[in-house]
Amino acid sequence: MYNEIKALRDIPEEDFLIGGSPTCSGCPAELGLKMALKALGKNTIVVNSSGCMSLLCNYPYTPLKVSWIHCAIENAAATATGIARAMRLLKREATVICYAGDGSTYDIGIGSLSGMAARGDPIIYICYNNQAYANTGNQWDTATPFLANTKTTPPGKQSKGNLIPHKNMIKIMGAHGIYAASASPAYPLDYMNKLRKAQAMNIPAYIEYLSPCVPGWGYDQEKGIKVAKLATESCFWPLYEIENNKITINYKPTQMRSVKEFIQLQDRFRHLSDYDINVIQGLVTTDWKELLEAETCKKT
Repeated sequence: MYNEIKALRDIPEEDFLIGGSPTCSGCPAELGLKMALKALGKNTIVVNSSGCMSLLCNYPYTPLKVSWIHCAIENAAATATGIARAMRLLKREATVICYAGDGSTYDIGIGSLSGMAARGDPIIYICYNNQAYANTGNQWDTATPFLANTKTTPPGKQSKGNLIPHKNMIKIMGAHGIYAASASPAYPLDYMNKLRKAQAMNIPAYIEYLSPCVPGWGYDQEKGIKVAKLATESCFWPLYEIENNKITINYKPTQMRSVKEFIQLQDRFRHLSDYDINVIQGLVTTDWKELLEAETCKKT
């Protein structure tokens, strides 16, 4: 049984990611790593593939108070495997995590990640998903939402933005038979408890953390948590987990908010008409109903 955090007052006070990082003001990705280290503790080794979080360690200064290694964008999971196996041979205990963006996870590094899961390496892989290649200027990747504006999917006379539906990496990783879950900065206890559960299970785990991006999504920097909360309240970003091939929904809104409330705060959707927004609403509603049915089927 993992050591569950039951209230905000129970969150450990010690920080292993301190101030002074060069990330954007109000960056939820940095907050995600800060919370992860609070949940998992000092005896954690962070593997970080190239991306926004690579900025955290500019030699000789680092705001991290735990062991950290930077690797190429495609091989975070493989690097973590080497570290985990070396620690086992040395008979030393440590929690090894990957903290990688969606471009690395969904696209460039998916083979490395799949291999980690297939081998059964006890690594917690956290994808901070800002739904584009944010570090290089906000280009499209396979995590980008339908009809979103990016540098490589600009709206115009021939297009409404991104026309390719995004992957569902949580279900893809759950299909590997490992622990997989979604998380959000707006629900810190849910996120941190999922990390602690994964740590206690000592098996491969994949946790996808929604990371709103101030420059990429185009919202006021103080509204990151509000944007993330609306994503879950509208079921655009539901909170659920897959354990032993069973789906459990961790949060069910009392009243489903409209997707329009979520997307109208963001410049990346500003070009859309009411008709376009209704199309997205229909897709989100269908996905939510399918998730509810999947949870029911697994319980019966």
